[in-house]
Formats: sequence, C-alpha cells, structure tokens
Amino acid sequence: MRIKNIFALIICALIISKANAQISDESKYEFGLRISPQVSWSKPDSKSITDGGISLDWNYGFHVAKKFTSRYAIAFEVNVINMTSKIKITDSIKVFSTSKSLVGAPTSDMSLNYHLRYLQIPILFKMTTDPFKDKWKAYGEFGIGLSFLLRSKVDVTSSVLKLNDVDVDNPDNGDIFYINSDKFDKNYSTQINLIRPSFIVGGGLVYDLVGNTKAYIGLRYDNGLADYMDADKWTANNSYTALNIGIIF
Repeated sequence: MRIKNIFALIICALIISKANAQISDESKYEFGLRISPQVSWSKPDSKSITDGGISLDWNYGFHVAKKFTSRYAIAFEVNVINMTSKIKITDSIKVFSTSKSLVGAPTSDMSLNYHLRYLQIPILFKMTTDPFKDKWKAYGEFGIGLSFLLRSKVDVTSSVLKLNDVDVDNPDNGDIFYINSDKFDKNYSTQINLIRPSFIVGGGLVYDLVGNTKAYIGLRYDNGLADYMDADKWTANNSYTALNIGIIF
C-alpha cells in the first residue's frame, strides 16, 4: 500500500512539474486592459414589438488570468458595457403625459431607444495556439457574463410624444409618461431588469511586444440570455459584437 501511494505521489509530482515547466518562462498570471467599439441590437421575443435597428456603442475593462499551461487559462474580467437597445411598438396604444397634456392620445408608431450601462463580471476559458511567424499567436475564448444595471435612460419618439434622455427609474416631472393598450387597462412597464446574463465567445490574434507585454485584437460576441425588459407584455434580449483592442502585461 505504501509503495502504491509513493508511486501515485511521484506521478502527480511529474504532472505538476511538467505543467509548471510549460510556463516557466512566463508569468503564471497576466493582467490586461482593453477598449472595444461595438455594434448593439435587440431581439424581440413578442409580437407587440419589433427590432429598432443596430447602434454603435463601446465598452472597456480589465482582466486577470490564471494560466494552467502556456496555452490555457481562466480569466476574470470587470467591464463597463454601454448598450443602446431599440424597440418599436407595433400595438395600437394610448399615451398619457400630464406635462404634455396627453390623456389617452392614440398612436401606433412609438419607438423606445434605451441607453443602458452595465457593470459586467465575465468568467472565461481562454486558449492560445503555439507561436507562428515568430511573435504571433491565435486565441479563442468562451464563457459566461453577469451584468448589473448601472444606468437606464430612454428616448421616446412617436407622433404624439417626443422625450429625450428620460431617466427610466427616476424621471423628472416633465418626463413622466404612461403607455396603455387599446385592449387592456393595465399600463405597460418601461422598466429594465437589473441583471443581464450572457454567453460570450470570441477569438483573435496576439502579438508579442517585449518581455511579457503583448498586444491583441479580436472579435467578441456577447449574446444576452434573458429578457432585459421588466415587462409582462414585452420581452426582448440585447446582444452585441465588439472589436477588442487591448494590451497584456
């Protein structure tokens, strides 16, 4: 029994030493900063609304990665995500606004353009290839992200009401409005959910600069997994594709 235990310990030590040898010339941890222009959009899941089109936004953040070998790592990120999510209401609705003297004004052409800001915490599995052309590597990544709503504002456009930069949670007196369906007495909610889960996948190229410092560029697709609107009548998720440009230390 003792011989078996000793043999098992030797095998484990060899595996660990081999993994460590693969990254002996590099730091086992890496830190990075990035900025990312992105294209954002909404995908409605109900017939009451349609997609209002794409928008150009941006995000930024930093990451810490723990390497297991020279090619595989787990990364934790902290990002600030700005997303514009546009929807168009296809139902015939009535609009109420005391500041605009609207009492049940009918319309069927309302658009809501949400300007959202999230604090995102992703966990990603990262993979890199062996070097090619001396200093280049390709990388891939996938994982999940959890975003927390920091700010939500909306621009309202219709034939009967136009409002800009309305604070969704705490609107000014002149920005308060309600939407009601022709078929239902219940007001539609224009609130946004506080949490946004997403699936992340991406890839790109890394270039060795000097020492452990590297530059990278790549694409990232962040797919919203849940309804971002806090409404019973309307459901939609929001997603984006970003061009990641960053530096690793």
